[in-house]
Amino acid sequence: MPLDLLFPDLLLPQDAPATLRAIRLPALEKWLARGAWRREPPRGAVEWLAGRFGVASPAPVAAIALAGEGSKAEGAWLRADPVHLRIDTGQVRLHGPAALEVEAAEAHALVGALQAHFVADGLEFRQLAPDRWYLRVARHALPRTTPLDAAIGRDVYALMPEGGGAFNWRAAMTEAQMVLSAHEVNRAREARRQPTINSIWLWGEGTAPPSVGRPYSIVFAADVFARGLGVLSQAEVRNEPRDISEVATAGGKSLLVVIDDLAAALRRGDADAWASAAQAVDTRWFAPLAETLARFGTVRVILPAEEDTRIATLTAASRWRWFSLRKPLAAYA
Repeated sequence: MPLDLLFPDLLLPQDAPATLRAIRLPALEKWLARGAWRREPPRGAVEWLAGRFGVASPAPVAAIALAGEGSKAEGAWLRADPVHLRIDTGQVRLHGPAALEVEAAEAHALVGALQAHFVADGLEFRQLAPDRWYLRVARHALPRTTPLDAAIGRDVYALMPEGGGAFNWRAAMTEAQMVLSAHEVNRAREARRQPTINSIWLWGEGTAPPSVGRPYSIVFAADVFARGLGVLSQAEVRNEPRDISEVATAGGKSLLVVIDDLAAALRRGDADAWASAAQAVDTRWFAPLAETLARFGTVRVILPAEEDTRIATLTAASRWRWFSLRKPLAAYA
């Protein structure tokens, strides 16, 4: 009964703060030292998950995530997430939703304004969480986009949507920015000295795949993309567990657990929150791993990194490799 544990944003990039890269996680480092290692090409959690479920690249993130939200996803969709664009040394840099702390009422008002403005163009906006917005378009109008994570912190001029037939996506993005910038929600945010929600970022384009693989019988996740893959594969989908003890008694032939506690802290630049979440991962997931390993027989720890994905496979024999040399977590990045 194999168990896959996926930890996005646990392996930090080389340019992450030195204080975070210096954090030691003793239980995790013990098990990583005892595992059999390999690397796989996909760099991020989304790409790895898509490949695991047999979804072609680029994955239609929006349509799959809608399935994970429990919403109908007929047609062609994009994510249209709220962002903040800021002029910085002559460049227009993007700051993602995690840095904005969008409230539900704000999201409802802004999405309503966008829908009213673009309804004549046949666009349909849908807001299913304060920081997760969606856009349905005609299939022939789907643009080519840049994933949100790849755009955060970068100059967006060269990353704008391209293609989409006769529909002018650059003009539409400019119109969306004008609608949002003039909205009373952003005037109120400016008065409170909060960053404004002055743009959307379009990404994750496509239609839901007609079928996907079924590598797992149970998927534990809060992340809506992972949940959507579980739904489309007809796996049992459960909420993200608090610790490994909830998984150990789950049953099932093959299990996937996606622990996404670190992502929001990293994206909003909250070093203390990331460090706290990393320590909790060590305590809740790896300190008690020996008993779980004995139950499952094989546990894989999947760590997406800057250049590829690192996978450590642990077996029952790993429990007895006491003299394996331990390395800091940062050494695996």
